[in-house]
Amino acid sequence: MHHVVSTRYGRHDLRLLGVKPGATGHQARDLQLTMTLEGDFAPAFVKGDNTVLLPTRSMANTASVFLHDHLESGVEQLAAALAERLVEACPAASAARVAVLEYPWTRVADSHHTFTTNPSDRWTADATARRGRPTTVVSGISGLHRAVTTGSAFTGFLVDDYTLAEQVTKEDRILHLSGDMWWEYGSRPTDYDHCRSEALRAFMDSVTDQRSFSSQHSAYLSAAAVLDACPDIHRVGVRTRAHSHAPLDLSPFDRGDQGSVHLGTDSSYSSGEVTLTRGV
Repeated sequence: MHHVVSTRYGRHDLRLLGVKPGATGHQARDLQLTMTLEGDFAPAFVKGDNTVLLPTRSMANTASVFLHDHLESGVEQLAAALAERLVEACPAASAARVAVLEYPWTRVADSHHTFTTNPSDRWTADATARRGRPTTVVSGISGLHRAVTTGSAFTGFLVDDYTLAEQVTKEDRILHLSGDMWWEYGSRPTDYDHCRSEALRAFMDSVTDQRSFSSQHSAYLSAAAVLDACPDIHRVGVRTRAHSHAPLDLSPFDRGDQGSVHLGTDSSYSSGEVTLTRGV
């Protein structure tokens, strides 16, 4: 007899666009949602007894109604409200998790209904509602990009038999990072959007006046700056990808004394991840 260890199911990558007309202009929210229920669903998995299952189409309908009713709410409030509703609607569920990814739309200045969309930065919120326990929320930003043209180095590294120091030694270099950032709250903030704006500002400004000695060091400086700038945040994680830019030799063309040209490549990159918690 086999033993069921755990069961979960849900609706993934539901893309919704909510639009609300207004006298001063339209509002638009472009979201992607993943909703997961976990609990005692063994009868459905083992015996095909679906009486314990809330249909995933019902989850999608609930998400659509909640977006309509909470169009002006932040992704954190929407994710938390939806998770709490789903765990309430399904008696067999012990927890509901709702992950929301928002593609920000910004209305063009002086326009009633024209928007710009950012193909890079995406707001994230991950809410978990457990039966009989407070709902937890993790916020974040995905698709971050930041580059510096000086003030970054990589020296003094470990050398083994396959390390060619001249390939990687850089006293000063261009450092282009992409990546993601997420954070947990010590207490629920009064304004999630303000907290997100401050976290993004701190991330971008963290290396303005500081020299970094590796992409890993840059990730730490970024995470520490977020904790310093945002008192509501208790724990923060930063995941980075460092993209290479190789300098081209233009001396045969009598160029290169002032300024430089670099060849960028995304075929391979180095990565780093750091998680910090606030000290007591």
